[in-house]
Amino acid sequence: MRISRGRLLLRAGLLLVGGGYTGWRAWETHQAALTLTGAERVLGERLAMAMALLCLFAFLIAGAVAWQLRGRERRHSLHLPASTRPAPRSDGP
Repeated sequence: MRISRGRLLLRAGLLLVGGGYTGWRAWETHQAALTLTGAERVLGERLAMAMALLCLFAFLIAGAVAWQLRGRERRHSLHLPASTRPAPRSDGP
């Protein structure tokens, strides 16, 4: 199934915005975890790492979507040969 170019651009843009927001929140969570101690710090750092992974995945998927936007030659899904019979011969005038 082919998705229109506009929808692909929208999808890539939303993934970039969502990934950027998640990355920003991961940075904030990591900075806040540095002020804590013990188990709270470990939990905050792990949460920040999970958010950073989500950010990375969103950026990778946005890149894959953007890769689909490149120009390609259109091909038919079913290609039938013009004819399988030999052309008729003319035996002369």
